[in-house]
Amino acid sequence: MKKFSLSSLVAASVLLGSLCMAETAAQHYRHLTGTQIFSADNTYLETGWYSLDSDGSGDDPDLSNANFVGSYYFGEIGDTWRPFVLGGFGFSKITQDHVDLGSGDLGDVKLDATYAKLGGGINVNPSPETSLILGASGLWMRNDGDYSGTDAAMEHYFGHDSDTALYDLFAGALYHTEINGYKPYAKATLHYLSIDYDFDLADNEGWSTDLGAGVYTPTLTTWMDLPVRAKFYLAATFLDDELSDVTGFDHAYHAGASLLWKVGPLIPIFDNAFKDTELTFNLQGTTGDNDLKGWKASVSFSIAKF
Repeated sequence: MKKFSLSSLVAASVLLGSLCMAETAAQHYRHLTGTQIFSADNTYLETGWYSLDSDGSGDDPDLSNANFVGSYYFGEIGDTWRPFVLGGFGFSKITQDHVDLGSGDLGDVKLDATYAKLGGGINVNPSPETSLILGASGLWMRNDGDYSGTDAAMEHYFGHDSDTALYDLFAGALYHTEINGYKPYAKATLHYLSIDYDFDLADNEGWSTDLGAGVYTPTLTTWMDLPVRAKFYLAATFLDDELSDVTGFDHAYHAGASLLWKVGPLIPIFDNAFKDTELTFNLQGTTGDNDLKGWKASVSFSIAKF
């Protein structure tokens, strides 16, 4: 019968502890980067400042996004088929102090990212009031990791540069009408998302749904002889279990207001292809489960759809 020395048992225990710590650190990396890239991609969470409950893993993480995005719809308002392209670039940062994964204070982490987004699809308008959309996009994020601590597993994941990608297949429906110059609308978009992590970590795939309703006002004023209108809206984001396990929340609610300035006539190029372009200034508040809370302020260019 083979005997084991005390030293071999201690060595085995240390090795097992190291493997468990490496797995825990990897899961925490997936959690923070998954939250970061999901919010950078989601219409209602991009370009904002947010905080989340740490769920016992240290101080509450803080998240910020800043990006410039735009979309272009080919054709004219009212056309049945309107192909579109979308794209943008941005910056994101997520920080967490005094990370504690069950073995005490492991130090502070920061992931400082730059990213680019590109996509497109088709917008179908079977009637003047109804619009359907089908598209795909990719978001590629480069993170500059910064770890202030002494744990080797944490240093491996958070102390180096890393790359993360998110691929989004989406389909949606929009209904809008006009009442005395006001244009109320309701819309729903379903996303199938795949997050590709660095360090040979397993990908994460799942579904999310965005629901929204709001109203566009008639022209409120003019600036440089160009019309300015407003939009007020409520929206909600829901994630399935696969995604919420990574992001740390499974639903979020949003309320916001926008000013839209029709700047298209200032861009008299390509046979006035941008004549329906609006410059949008948006302010929004967000709340959700797991103490998600925050707000966003954004600027974007888009082609008016109605």
